[in-house]
Amino acid sequence: MKKFKLFMDIQKEEDWLNGMVKKGWLCKHVSAWGIYDFEKTASAEQVIRIDYPTFRTSDAKKRYIELYEDYGWQHLGGNWLHYWLKPADGRDELFSDHTSQKAYLRRLLEYYGSIGFVLLVIAFSVLNNGSYSKSLKGAYLTPGLWEKEGSEFLSAFLFETPFALMRFGMPWLLLGWGIAFILVYSKYHKKAKELDKTT
Repeated sequence: MKKFKLFMDIQKEEDWLNGMVKKGWLCKHVSAWGIYDFEKTASAEQVIRIDYPTFRTSDAKKRYIELYEDYGWQHLGGNWLHYWLKPADGRDELFSDHTSQKAYLRRLLEYYGSIGFVLLVIAFSVLNNGSYSKSLKGAYLTPGLWEKEGSEFLSAFLFETPFALMRFGMPWLLLGWGIAFILVYSKYHKKAKELDKTT
């Protein structure tokens, strides 16, 4: 079974994947486009964890995968995010001590903060320089579109609509995504501060 779903919050994605395991569906692969490939499983006693590691070399990535595989984790793949599977045996946390938890939260803060910042900068620059359509009708750039009639109008209108929606809505979409990433950043920043207090 394949499912399409997009997540901004890694923890929510992890919770959803583990909820699917409990329902008898085990994720075997995740594409970069948010398509999850599930297969039926008889064993609901498994745990999926997500990590956001950073690698400077391909050797570092190889060592990272080998290390977790030595501890019984199965690598489900990943590009930016890496997905891991393990039987639920009480030792199924990727980060079990304060040092590794802090390092993980630091990587998440870098991830959410940098993406949120870039999205907001792009959105505000597009909104400030006026290089977007301020009305939906103005976003249709096909010459003479509104003078056409019948099927000629309909085909030209339908062809142009996806482009018009991008021209009109893209800065607002980028702004919304940027704000969402910053909100998730704030959530993990709060977790990092709470973790600091316990050490």
